[in-house]
Amino acid sequence: MKSKRILAALLTVSLAASIALVGCGKKEDEKSAEGNNNETSEVKMDKEQYLNVLLQAEPKSLDPSKSSDRYSSEVLTNVMESLTRIQTNEEGKDVITPGMAEKWEVSEDNLTWTFHLRDAKWSDGQPVTAEQFVYGITRTLDPKTASDYAFLLYPIKNAVAYNADKAKVEDVGVKAVDEKTLEFTLERPCSYFLDLTYFKVMEPQRKDIIEQHGDKYGTEASTMVFCGPFTIKEWVHNNKVELVKNPEYWDVENVKLEKATMKIIKEEASRMNELYNGSLDMTAVTKQEWIDKLDKTGNYDVIKGYDGSATYMFFNQNDKYFKNAKIRKAFTIAMDREGMSNTLYRGLSEPAKAWCPPAVQIGEVEFREKVKSELLEDLKKDNADPKALLVEGLKELGLDPDPSKHTIQFIQSGTSARDKEFAEFEQENFKAVLGITVQPEYCEWAVFQSRTDSGDYAIASQAWSGDYNDPNTFFDLWTSNSGMNRTGWENSKYDELIKKASETQDSEERAKIFAEAEKILIYEDAAISPGVWRFKNTYVRKYVKGYSRPAFGSMNLKNVYTDGRE
Repeated sequence: MKSKRILAALLTVSLAASIALVGCGKKEDEKSAEGNNNETSEVKMDKEQYLNVLLQAEPKSLDPSKSSDRYSSEVLTNVMESLTRIQTNEEGKDVITPGMAEKWEVSEDNLTWTFHLRDAKWSDGQPVTAEQFVYGITRTLDPKTASDYAFLLYPIKNAVAYNADKAKVEDVGVKAVDEKTLEFTLERPCSYFLDLTYFKVMEPQRKDIIEQHGDKYGTEASTMVFCGPFTIKEWVHNNKVELVKNPEYWDVENVKLEKATMKIIKEEASRMNELYNGSLDMTAVTKQEWIDKLDKTGNYDVIKGYDGSATYMFFNQNDKYFKNAKIRKAFTIAMDREGMSNTLYRGLSEPAKAWCPPAVQIGEVEFREKVKSELLEDLKKDNADPKALLVEGLKELGLDPDPSKHTIQFIQSGTSARDKEFAEFEQENFKAVLGITVQPEYCEWAVFQSRTDSGDYAIASQAWSGDYNDPNTFFDLWTSNSGMNRTGWENSKYDELIKKASETQDSEERAKIFAEAEKILIYEDAAISPGVWRFKNTYVRKYVKGYSRPAFGSMNLKNVYTDGRE
């Protein structure tokens, strides 16, 4: 096969140098690595290497095919190894670096990607093989698995057909050429394919282990084996996930931490107290009183910037109210984004102007620099009185036109004081602007997912953090075949546009296509109501070294160590 690029480079220097070799652009697919891609020189470290970090909620599952929340991703990133990893370079930019694949190449027509695996072992000593990647990918696509994230693999040839039970597993465009060579054939060129290779759907899976444990796989640490920097020593549900260094990891000599404890702490006050007293080594801080208190100590470095996420409210379009577009638009217009940003986020966010947030790039430029539309403001200008719009919608449905006669069910993910603060803000705002009663219900994350999956809600609210650095990670959520689309909304024109964007290589043309799709999603159909674009404001103890968090990726503890912990 004629190869367009041979993506290989030998790296024997520090992590910073290795990342510099890989490059500084958004999608770094020009080089790869053989062997070590971390620090080899001796560094000054504390004798005891341990870290305490926050896990905001209990992971629903650690099965890579069934996991659908960020909390499981935080764990899986550290105990498993995808084909690649995403890290940040010295300039703070996200870069793709080698993971289980030490090098890769792509064909001239951009349809065939070949990944060459390094020699590596699982925590039980078994070798990592290309066939295990094939098994994991096809298992995620298997309609019997019902994976919410199967849609991420749709660029692979026949992936859509197999996921819809219209093709055989052997038709899917992924195969093990030999034990250490994995080959993908794509349906069509995909500009963001490399960005998918560090995500959990690209982690190898052991058929023998999964068949042994069945549906219990990924629900307890004892049902799993690991191939990442750490293994799970203990998983105390709703309390902590304790990681220890994996002695079988291919790059174990460059993993400095002996232990990392991921604490599940629901209440913000408890999180802040633990950060202040040293029981937590890092976490996000939002309240000004705590920002002031922590700043006075001089004990923390602060990581700032857009975090690549957006909050949003979504509507169940099978609900008797929200099947009506005017009612959805009324709630979208009525949302107080300015107040939300100033009151709830204390300035650590900005009001959303549309859906896809800043920091997301298309080509080498931020999407919002290319697409400057302010769809939410346009919607407000065209509908100056959201209450009147609500009344029109109620009349169209044959319901009592008096908003005060209606009560809307609103489910909030989380039961903490902070979660209640968010829900009550929305409740008071909708009462003031629309004259309608919104009744909040508070759910733990697993219950929230179950209820939205089954359509047992009217309005729900959550946040979405991009899985990779391309607008597609925000827009393909809402296609009719996306496992993450729990709204009941379908729009064939929108589906066609997202498909067209995935087939288009030119970034200018892709930006125009996404802009058209975003207008349908927000302005025309009001399928969702974006809230705010969030900022990072992470406080990290100064003795924590080597930590950085990609905007589009999970917390990666592989290179972290401590120096100066008292």
